[in-house]
Amino acid sequence: MTIWTKRQLTHGTDKGRFHSHSYYDIPVFDADSRHLILYRTDVAGRHPTPEDRIEIGMIDVKDPNAPWIPLGESRAWSVQQGPMAQWIPAADGKPPRAIWNDREGGQLVARVHNPATGTLHTLPRPIYALGPDGRSGLSVDLARLDTLRPGYGYSGGTSGPLARKPGDDGVWWMDVETGEAKLILTLKNAVRFLMRRIGLRKRLGHLRRGYTYWFNHVKISPDGSRFTVKLRFRVPGGPWNESMGYSLTCGTDGGDLRLLAPATSHVIWMDDTRLYCWQRGAVRLFHDAGPGAQEDIFAPDILDANVHIRQMPDDADSFVFDTPYREIIDVMMLHRADARAEPIAQFSGHTPAKGPFRCDLHPCPSPDGQHIVVTSLQDGGRQVHVLSKQ
Repeated sequence: MTIWTKRQLTHGTDKGRFHSHSYYDIPVFDADSRHLILYRTDVAGRHPTPEDRIEIGMIDVKDPNAPWIPLGESRAWSVQQGPMAQWIPAADGKPPRAIWNDREGGQLVARVHNPATGTLHTLPRPIYALGPDGRSGLSVDLARLDTLRPGYGYSGGTSGPLARKPGDDGVWWMDVETGEAKLILTLKNAVRFLMRRIGLRKRLGHLRRGYTYWFNHVKISPDGSRFTVKLRFRVPGGPWNESMGYSLTCGTDGGDLRLLAPATSHVIWMDDTRLYCWQRGAVRLFHDAGPGAQEDIFAPDILDANVHIRQMPDDADSFVFDTPYREIIDVMMLHRADARAEPIAQFSGHTPAKGPFRCDLHPCPSPDGQHIVVTSLQDGGRQVHVLSKQ
């Protein structure tokens, strides 16, 4: 059994200073598995406002005495996904750079920062997911997301009633050098596509209730050719649950739209043609070929909750996951071949265990598989810990 050591990387709870990494499915480690991009805040127990500033910084995880290195600031962040701070992989002779979301006037933007030179440039739209080549990414309306699903988007960007299924908004492709952007999948077209593929009874239900639709959780395939996105819906101000949504996949050129599955959560690419996610009480593996293309169920006797799960980069058979929505949360390693799981760390003090201000661990492995970053409430506030393989 592999031994993992646990080390608290950030501190400051006693001073009202909290730290977190943005999300479990984005590259918060650089390509060398050395520098971790994080954010620092004094806000706890409430949703941030457009006036709440956070500091973006990085820490060298291989140096036990590494200082916090400030990179910039942001006024666009959420409790669950932060400012989506992540690393742009080196490309075209450029070194790895940091990118995060921010606010400029009344507009949501992305900042691109080169730590080696200190230079900063601004993109006209916020970033959600980056392509593997580091040249482009995908963006959605994060203000619309916040209005319809608070805790995941950014506040202060919308006023008045939202269009139910706009034809001028959706998933945008964006060049991370020039800021050139183009709309590749509109909400209007995605809803029209969905209505053609669900039964008459469900279509009539959508029409009768007059749902408003939005996109969330965009993720690009490892080869950069396709992306997956959640198409979700609700009556604004009305109830919502995980069954009110469908996962779609689409070419990054906007073509070949497909329906993956309904009522999914925590969808992530396993390889260029398969995705895994939580659905109907299990973690399931789907082939990107249309509805019903399920291949497997992951360890149903072990994965009995809506876990945050990631494949380990150095071992295609192994997956790291947490046991969320509890006061004591374990970090586990699943060995899929023999459906065996082993605990590698435990974190206590996760109160509240549920709700919009919970702190999920969001375990994220480094590219070399030697480290896993989590954010925990173990010392009373959000702080970052790193697990390292011995």
